[in-house]
Amino acid sequence: MTDESSQAYRFSDIAGESNRRLPPIRGFENMPHVSLEEATQPLTVYVPEIDHMVYIVKGNITELKDNLTIDESASIALYSMEWPPRKNSLYIVLNEILRSPNRAELLPPWFKFLKLFLTALSKLPLVGRRTIYRGVKLDLRNQYIKGTKTVWWGFSSCTSSIEVLENEQYFGKTGTRTLFSIECDNGKDIRQHSFYQTEDEILILPGQEFEVVSSLDMGNNLIMIQLKEIIPRFPNIASITTSNPSTTTITTMPTTSTTACIAAPVPVVPKPVPKPKPHIASREVSYQGREITDGDVQRIINEALVQQQCTELNLSKNEITDEGAEMLAKALRTNTVRKLYYSSSSNHKATGNILRPYTSSTNMFIQFK
Repeated sequence: MTDESSQAYRFSDIAGESNRRLPPIRGFENMPHVSLEEATQPLTVYVPEIDHMVYIVKGNITELKDNLTIDESASIALYSMEWPPRKNSLYIVLNEILRSPNRAELLPPWFKFLKLFLTALSKLPLVGRRTIYRGVKLDLRNQYIKGTKTVWWGFSSCTSSIEVLENEQYFGKTGTRTLFSIECDNGKDIRQHSFYQTEDEILILPGQEFEVVSSLDMGNNLIMIQLKEIIPRFPNIASITTSNPSTTTITTMPTTSTTACIAAPVPVVPKPVPKPKPHIASREVSYQGREITDGDVQRIINEALVQQQCTELNLSKNEITDEGAEMLAKALRTNTVRKLYYSSSSNHKATGNILRPYTSSTNMFIQFK
């Protein structure tokens, strides 16, 4: 096992990104939700000692957090864990496959683990808009030209603390280096579940697309590349839906036969008492001013309403027409949204009228601005 000071390699694991467009990551979303042992059983031939590492991470969990199960929390710890030789660590093997042009042939044994891991991550709150960092001891400016767009296909470990990158073995303070400054909306803070809980680690999911805002030569062989998270035109990874299945027990009473018919009193059926609505943790998702069009609405429904189960959705200052507003209105019939901020371009102000009826038919607060 490596110590916590050497695990910063994950924050520099970026050289493997080829900037190529690849088919979307899918196939895992229909897998059953299984234990970590079952999810990793197909991986024993690809990740040496994985059985032992599963035993270690599950044994370390003494408290469940963020409404995750022990297997879900352990899947995050297993992903973040490193062991010698480093090339055998799960996150390195998995990210190499996710970035491979032959991913469709290589990924199926990983489907059960991906389903468990991504389900766990979907339960964690979004970090909200913030600037996070990655770094590598290479000059990558020729791969990230201002104005171009790029997709990162691997899981991307980032940090909001540049000090994490100062380890000389991976980024350091001297030599040729590229520092990525990333404006991120959809990162996941995994510190509470990471094998290394002293580090401020924000995880970006596979298939995230970015626009290169700038590329600066900072001197002393340091290049800084500024990236901005954008919404891809087409989803690069399948969505999953999380649910909390309940078990209903039906008890049947034995019947007895009698020789005479006895009139039984008509039972008084008590008036059903409505069950209180479960508390939903506050979760904000903002797409304000992101040039959202009708073609983006279904993806936003999948991401914000289904997968992230947000309670506050900001769609103000976008380009949604009547068609997109109708799609959104249908999705709002059953959802966790409590506040919606909405406006469109000057040519489509009437689209708000499609959403207004939902202020009276639901408990939702809608502000048109």
